[in-house]
Amino acid sequence: MKSLPILSRIVIGLYVTSLVLLPWSWFPPFPWLHEHAQWSDVVFAATALAWVFEKWRTRTRLQWRPMHTSIVLYLGAALLSLVFSSPNKYLGAMKWIGLVELGVIATITADLAGRPKIGVTLAMGLALTSLVVAAAAMAGLVLFYSGVHTRLVGTYGDLIPSPWYARVQAGTIHPNMLASYCVFAAAVIAHHKNALPVWLRRVTPLVLGVTVLTTLSRSILVFALMAGWRQARTRFQRIILGFATAACIGIIGSLTIWNLSLDPAQPAQAHWELDKKSSRWEAVTTSWQTFVAHPWWGSGVDTEPGARFGHSFNAHFTPLNIAATLGGPALLAFAALFFFLWRDRMRPTSIAIWSGIAGLGIEALAQDVEDFRHLWVLIGLAGAQVIQRESSSSHFTGIQA
Repeated sequence: MKSLPILSRIVIGLYVTSLVLLPWSWFPPFPWLHEHAQWSDVVFAATALAWVFEKWRTRTRLQWRPMHTSIVLYLGAALLSLVFSSPNKYLGAMKWIGLVELGVIATITADLAGRPKIGVTLAMGLALTSLVVAAAAMAGLVLFYSGVHTRLVGTYGDLIPSPWYARVQAGTIHPNMLASYCVFAAAVIAHHKNALPVWLRRVTPLVLGVTVLTTLSRSILVFALMAGWRQARTRFQRIILGFATAACIGIIGSLTIWNLSLDPAQPAQAHWELDKKSSRWEAVTTSWQTFVAHPWWGSGVDTEPGARFGHSFNAHFTPLNIAATLGGPALLAFAALFFFLWRDRMRPTSIAIWSGIAGLGIEALAQDVEDFRHLWVLIGLAGAQVIQRESSSSHFTGIQA
């Protein structure tokens, strides 16, 4: 980065720092603004200000693309949901500001990711913070087995509680969030692997794999599946992975409908409880009822459209959660974002980046991933691929002329 202008180095430095802080939700403590805010948001706000100032100083404009139109339409639909449906306008406004941040994350990522030498800084930052996250996860397990309860260990969720095992969350707010971060980090590091020293390139994926195992979440399947796609070299391997992907989708979908009684300490006794529906199914069906009742603007920004055990609950099925919370137009805009990114992607396709997006897409069958910051980083990285493809096409056309 030494050859870059000082202002550009500041922007890139702040941006990478915000990504390094992504997996640290509750530590260091964040005492104000919103229950889900974290220090990464503060650093990213500084990044955005520096980025805008840099654009102004260099007199460069953002090249508008379908990706940006989709983001604006999504945020616009969310704003209308806030105005017409949100019961608490203040909380809804705070959540909408958070949605704007997600859109800005994608926009700035797309602009910065194509700059020279950022790959080294980005990959190194994510690799090192991933190693620290893994160390925190291991520390959480050691303390758990020592009889010391810490926030490094999360809830059991649908698993049977036991003193023999724990679900680790490290610095995130939930084991599922940690697992999702591992899927994201593995994809991004694989995309920039040539920028890393050989030892770090080899160690980091292994460490992330061990970390995702400590979460005891569905994302273990997703992580392994996406790692397989990144390593596949032959048509036969891709066919096998295609069947494995279908099986993974089927398993995760089944967990939404039926309960799997599982005690990891006694895996042989695991069984499906087919005689009763999963509580997640209650959340899905009640969220669908909310969408049917409010198809345009949903139940409102910062609301939970479904119910579970008599309490408000998110759908835990991303497309439905968006539709039931923000309305049908927001879901269409969100889907259009990925349509345009795929249509305009660089060829050959970046398997690493799209494996990350596909991984979170599978997670979306059982989680509400639309608010995950790392999803929008992946969206931005896919957008950067579009920009690079268009730049390459323009350069080639110029040479021919």
